[in-house]
Amino acid sequence: MVGGLKHVVVKAGYESEFERMFTELRAQMRKCEPGCVYYSLLRSRTAPRTYIVEEQYRDHAAWEAHEASDYGKIYFPKIRAILESITVEYFDVTVA
Repeated sequence: MVGGLKHVVVKAGYESEFERMFTELRAQMRKCEPGCVYYSLLRSRTAPRTYIVEEQYRDHAAWEAHEASDYGKIYFPKIRAILESITVEYFDVTVA
């Protein structure tokens, strides 16, 4: 399995829009991505515009399918447009 953590800071005033788009994207993923094991959003208690996106995929091919999805081509640019910053780190799952 492979996984990732994205540390995201949303532009001021766009928090609700970001959360809405994340929810819509995750709904599409649940319908269309059987290889996605986990896709979650955490919001910081101390920095309300800061989020962590946690994701885990069955294998690298499942992650690539996510990246190439038709709905991703719609949502990814819209989400990136309202981000102040993003840091991404991908991992290999060693213990499941």
